Amino acid sequence: MILSDRNRIERTVRRMAYQIVEEAHGKQIQLIGLNERGFALAEQLCHFIKKGSDSPVYSEQLWAHSDDSFTLSQPVNENTVLVIVDDVIFSGETILKGLDKITGRERFDKIFVSVLVDRGHRKYPIEAAVIGMNIPTKLNEQITVSLKEGVPDSIVLTEN
Repeated sequence: MILSDRNRIERTVRRMAYQIVEEAHGKQIQLIGLNERGFALAEQLCHFIKKGSDSPVYSEQLWAHSDDSFTLSQPVNENTVLVIVDDVIFSGETILKGLDKITGRERFDKIFVSVLVDRGHRKYPIEAAVIGMNIPTKLNEQITVSLKEGVPDSIVLTEN
């Protein structure tokens, strides 16, 4: 079942970008997109933040399930806010693994999580500060964000 189309996702991501700017309080914003779909969302957020704010903003991709540590390409200081971006939050495991890989994370002024879809069922104490959509699911259901040309295109609910 299709829950959201490209137009609704774009409106949601634009709203999320404004919320991220508010959370950052004028500081530099570093977006880290987890895996392919989180990075696509981070890139779209970066685009909207640049259009609507003077805050410097950068985005990078981190593969949360790799064995490598991750070093940011941009300098980090106390005036930088880190936003961990993922498409869907479920147990919190991917975000926890991604955060664990980031070296120098103690230098950020603030770290928070932004997700397009929160489907509940947390296993770890990870919560998103900026959420596009809350879509409560059953454990046997799956939510998938599909990409088209590198941009979130649809949100689909399926049963296993």
